[in-house]
Amino acid sequence: MNKEIAVSKGCMPIDIGNECTECRRDTSFGSGLFVNRIPSGTDDFEGYLCPECQLMECEMCSELSLDYGGYEGMIVCDDCNPEFQEEA
Repeated sequence: MNKEIAVSKGCMPIDIGNECTECRRDTSFGSGLFVNRIPSGTDDFEGYLCPECQLMECEMCSELSLDYGGYEGMIVCDDCNPEFQEEA
């Protein structure tokens, strides 16, 4: 079900409850998107960001990951980040 909400520029953000502020899917308990959701706000909406919308592409392996950080100006997943590699 696609919900349409009118947005007025220059007003306070609209609280959309358990919806993802990016894809507008339900992130409530039992939706399958509850785990790993994070609070999110944009200029227009306040709600949550679902795990799928949080994914970033690693600039080393090109895989999508929730576990990422920065390394020498790049976005890299924890598996590729040399700072997390065990020394042999």
